[in-house]
Amino acid sequence: MKYLQRLGFVMVSLLLLSSFTTAQEKLVGKWKGQDKGDIGYLILTEDGYATFQLEDQVFGGKSFEMRGVTSKMTYEIDRSQYPNAIDFIITNTDNNKELGRMYGIIQMLSEDELQMAMNFETKERPADFSKDQIVFERMK
Repeated sequence: MKYLQRLGFVMVSLLLLSSFTTAQEKLVGKWKGQDKGDIGYLILTEDGYATFQLEDQVFGGKSFEMRGVTSKMTYEIDRSQYPNAIDFIITNTDNNKELGRMYGIIQMLSEDELQMAMNFETKERPADFSKDQIVFERMK
């Protein structure tokens, strides 16, 4: 009887642990999107780094140059709101000072499709996906 109780406890524990996948874990990977005919990539790493790539231009990651300053770009997800918020944070790697933040919203359309909207004109987070949105497909 104790064996069955332990087995049941282990199975329930494993089930609960596997069901609590964080939003960041679901987003980790390389994503491909198309905007106004241009194909670009978004790379989100397990350790919180974000990279945008358009043709041969790379913006973000663990180390990149921005206006002569060595910087890095990380991301944070806020699941407490809907749609979920995503911030891309640019930080000076020399003094760890935040240089800027881009505000966006995201939602998973499926396991392999991600919709994102960013506001490039102001520092306000978009309220919905009606403007400046792009759908990314997970690269496998």
